[in-house]
Amino acid sequence: MLSAVVIAYNRASLIGTCVRALGFADEVIVVDKSSTDGTAAIAARHADRVITVPWSPTVEETRAFAVERCAHDWIICLDDDECLSVEAIRFIQAELIAPRADVYGLLQNHYILGVHDPAAYYWPEHQIRMFRRGAVTFSATVHGGIVLHSDRVLLVAPDSGVAIHHLSHQNVAQWIEKTNRYTSHADRERVTDYAQSLARFAHDRIDHWLSRTRNDSPGSYPEAVAVLRATYDLVDRLKTWEEERGLDSAAEFQRVCALLDADYAALGVVRDRGGETVSATPSLPAALDEHDVLQRRLAEFRARHDELTVERDARAAEAMRLTGVLASLRLRQDETQRARDAERQRAEQAEAHLSTLRGEHALLQGEHNLLQGSLRIFMRCYLPRLRRHLFGQRP
Repeated sequence: MLSAVVIAYNRASLIGTCVRALGFADEVIVVDKSSTDGTAAIAARHADRVITVPWSPTVEETRAFAVERCAHDWIICLDDDECLSVEAIRFIQAELIAPRADVYGLLQNHYILGVHDPAAYYWPEHQIRMFRRGAVTFSATVHGGIVLHSDRVLLVAPDSGVAIHHLSHQNVAQWIEKTNRYTSHADRERVTDYAQSLARFAHDRIDHWLSRTRNDSPGSYPEAVAVLRATYDLVDRLKTWEEERGLDSAAEFQRVCALLDADYAALGVVRDRGGETVSATPSLPAALDEHDVLQRRLAEFRARHDELTVERDARAAEAMRLTGVLASLRLRQDETQRARDAERQRAEQAEAHLSTLRGEHALLQGEHNLLQGSLRIFMRCYLPRLRRHLFGQRP
C-alpha cells in the first residue's frame, strides 16, 4: 500500500493539482508549514489529513517529520510545486504490483521562468521521490539531505514520460529570493573548488552550466537559465567567503557608530531635544496606471525595434557589399589560377622540350666521342702508312 505526502507552504495556485494527482494512493497527507493563502483548505479537499507545522525556510527540515506520519510501507514524497505526469502515475501503479527496486528516481521536468526546455542544463535530472520504508532517510542538509540505505535503485529512462512536472520559479525575482533563503542555511550542500579567485570561480561556474546545455546561443532560454543557475553558486560562494573571514558587519557598524558618536559629542553638536512621538498616515501615491506603463514599454519596444531594423538593414547592406567583394576576389582568384595553370602548362612543355634536347645532346655527344675515338685510331695506325705510301717517308 502507498502513502503519499506533500510538504506545502503558500502554494494555493498549485496545491490542488499537486494533491489531485495522488488520488490513486491509499493515504494522502499534506504537511502545511503555516500557510496564509488558503493552501491548507484547498489541500484538505483531496487529502486524508492536513498537518499544520511551524514555518521553516527550507523543505528539507520537514521531510523526515512528514515521512514519519505515513502509515504504509511504500511512500511517495512531493513538494507543493511538483505534479506527477500521467505516465508517472501508471508507472508507480505498475511498480507497486511488481516492484523492481526499493528506491525510484523520477525525472524532473523543471519549469524555470515558466518554461521547460530539454536543451537546458537541468535535463535530464532524477529526484528520489518514491521508496520503500527504511530505504531512504532524510536530514536537514539543504540539497543534500537524502541518504540511501539500499542499492536497489531504479532511475526511469528519459524518454519514458515518467516524470514530475516541477513548476518552480515563475520569474527571476523568485529565483533570487529562494537563492538567498537556501544559501543562508548553515547546513547546506556547498559548491566545491574554493581555492581559486572569486572572479575565476564566477567565470568557471558560468562556463560549467553553459557546458551542460545543448543550445547556448546568445539570448536563448537555455543560456539564460544557465547564468541564473550560476548565480546561485556565486551567492553561495560569497556567503562562504564571509564565513571564512569571520566577518561581523553588525558589530563593525556598531563600532563605526560609536566612533562617530564620540566625534559628534566632541564637536558639541549632540542635543537631547526630548521630541514627541506622533502617528500619521501619509497620503498614498497615485494608483499605478498599468495602461500608461504598458504604453511606455510599447514605445520603448518600438524604438528598440526601429534601432534593430536599422542595424539589420546596415548589416544586410554590409553583407551584400562583402558578398560583392568576395565574388570579385573569387573572380580574380579564378583568373590567377587560370594564369598559373597556363604558366604551369608552359613550364611543363618547356621541361619536355628541354628533356628532348638533353636526349639529342646525349646522342650527339656519343657520336662525337665515337668520331674522336676513330680519329685517334686513324692518326695512330693509318696515317703513318699513308705517309709512307704517298711520300715514302718513314714513320
